[in-house]
Amino acid sequence: MNRWQALQEQWQQHPLIQSYRERYRALSTMEQRVVHIAITLLLFLLVYGLLIAPLWQKQQQADESLQRALATYNLIADNAHRFGGASTQAQAPLLSTVTQRARLQGVPLSRYEQDGRGLRIWIDRTPFDEAITLLEGLQQSGIQISQVTIDRTDSPGRVNIRATLMP
Repeated sequence: MNRWQALQEQWQQHPLIQSYRERYRALSTMEQRVVHIAITLLLFLLVYGLLIAPLWQKQQQADESLQRALATYNLIADNAHRFGGASTQAQAPLLSTVTQRARLQGVPLSRYEQDGRGLRIWIDRTPFDEAITLLEGLQQSGIQISQVTIDRTDSPGRVNIRATLMP
């Protein structure tokens, strides 16, 4: 007999457990079902309260932190042309134009980073029409779109877009 079986047998021999088993067996079939449902509900609430709710709360905090960081980054990026050397001044119009247009059209940029002379942008879970309108507007203002990847999401009409823009 292994250790687990010995522990299980010891548990079943406990007087309190035997008392509860006798009470359970004395219940009618309908009452036993109610006990099963109550235990299942209790276990679900326990798992939700101890695992799911704290994880969901951490996710919400991480999302809020990301939004604050993106707002700070947008502020810095919009004012980048005011500071520093030639490379910053060359990038500022592209970065500034893209972030301002995205903000005006209500398309949140999830992330963007400068790549040499170009700018890579990420647009996540955004309505397809709004994202394409933004890209068309950028192209009409003289910004070249050198590479675009569009992936659908599980939400109808929403897409994830990765694009590389050049001045």
